[in-house]
Amino acid sequence: MSALGTRPTRVAQRGGLRRALLLILGTVVWPGIAQFLAGARRLGAVVMILWVAAITAALVVWFRFRPDRAQVIDWLTDPSVLQVARVAGLVLAIVWMFLFVDAWRLALVRSLGWWRLGVISIINVTIVALVTSTTYLGWNTVTASKDVVEQVFHETEVKSPLQGRYNILLLGADSGDDRTGLRPDSINLVSIDAETGVPVMVSLPRNLQNVPFPEDSPMRTLYPYGYNCGSECLLNAVHTAASGRPDLYPKSKDPGLDATLEAVEGVTGLKVNYHVLVNMKGFSSLVDATGGVTMDIKEPIAMFGKDDAWKQVYIQPGKQKLNGKEALWYGRSRVQSDDYTRMGRQKCLMQAMLEQLSPEQVVLNAGKIATSSAQMLSTDIPASELGAFGDLALKAKDRQIATLSVVPPEYSTVTPNFEQIRADVAKLVAKSERQQKKQAKQSAPTTATPTTEATTEAPTTEPTTKSPTEANNTEDLAASC
Repeated sequence: MSALGTRPTRVAQRGGLRRALLLILGTVVWPGIAQFLAGARRLGAVVMILWVAAITAALVVWFRFRPDRAQVIDWLTDPSVLQVARVAGLVLAIVWMFLFVDAWRLALVRSLGWWRLGVISIINVTIVALVTSTTYLGWNTVTASKDVVEQVFHETEVKSPLQGRYNILLLGADSGDDRTGLRPDSINLVSIDAETGVPVMVSLPRNLQNVPFPEDSPMRTLYPYGYNCGSECLLNAVHTAASGRPDLYPKSKDPGLDATLEAVEGVTGLKVNYHVLVNMKGFSSLVDATGGVTMDIKEPIAMFGKDDAWKQVYIQPGKQKLNGKEALWYGRSRVQSDDYTRMGRQKCLMQAMLEQLSPEQVVLNAGKIATSSAQMLSTDIPASELGAFGDLALKAKDRQIATLSVVPPEYSTVTPNFEQIRADVAKLVAKSERQQKKQAKQSAPTTATPTTEATTEAPTTEPTTKSPTEANNTEDLAASC
């Protein structure tokens, strides 16, 4: 009699466990189904209908408008859209967690037995924890994105591409108690094809002398034959010289920066669309926020200057992950080195950051990245252009970057031939465009049968250790690093 009574109880418990799992796991796929099946049909039906309506509306909008990647990035960087998404996501998470808790209540019946109750409770608590953590990550990421857009990309003037290209000046600068004014020590002009996103990079040394200004530049009235007032009149000193002359740039927020842009235009022959000024201390924080950057160190890098040579601390050769402080010294160190080797290292550092920064890192470290970005960046790129530039950045991520650096022995920094420099820059841009057209034709579908040619040539092995200076002038920056 006892055995006959135990069997129905076990069967009921197994059936109760399946029912409990259905109520809880069903809430993951279709919120409201637990309440509908357990008797609260009105509440369950309302939630289920709202869920289906939301998904349907999202699908209709997606397939109706078919937004491209640039439009999606625009939405993800629009402060008003981010605010709505932040509030909507929070409300959705709270309602969803309430439904899970209620499904758990409905699933807990005495006939389950203690271990089945434990299994159901663990599953439900785990799901609620996942929803909570996902909500936190989403809220943190959206909030960080909103803060960065509002703090950094607050300019409104939109500039069109010039001859099908965006020319963006990247300046890396230090400003401290031991320096007069702000002196940009890293000067790189990135010219990006507005359609394909293929970039070329032109790097100018900080000690370039006699830099010319365009005819419409206010600085040309003072220096009609170039910035030729002696050995102290270097390219990176233009900012300081013009900062004290607001009379030359009465409508400018930063006369020194405007004069520097004009000097770069005079040297390269390329008109600058936008600029990005990177504070080097902020860059260190960004590297730390993303978990470091892996570099192949070619030679010992000194982590000290001439004023603190007693430290004798070096980054040792080999492939290793650098933290923010080490990455900063990798890009700026000149002890037992020179400006031109340093320029090559800076290019390799930028290339590594571009390759290694992943969406997962951005999501998991959104708050830290936002804080460091606000400290690090100053730019006149408007928020309305972030979609277009984000799309171009993604296109450029896996493309070869051709570089040209105005460094000896190819170019003199004391008596530069600026006509030759401008001609070489134009050739670099033209060659990049030809190569991209050629690659586009080669990647087009073809009906020809591929053939393999036999060869008797012995395979060659390139040396694995390359000088950082190779990155200064190359058709493929990644391969030279």
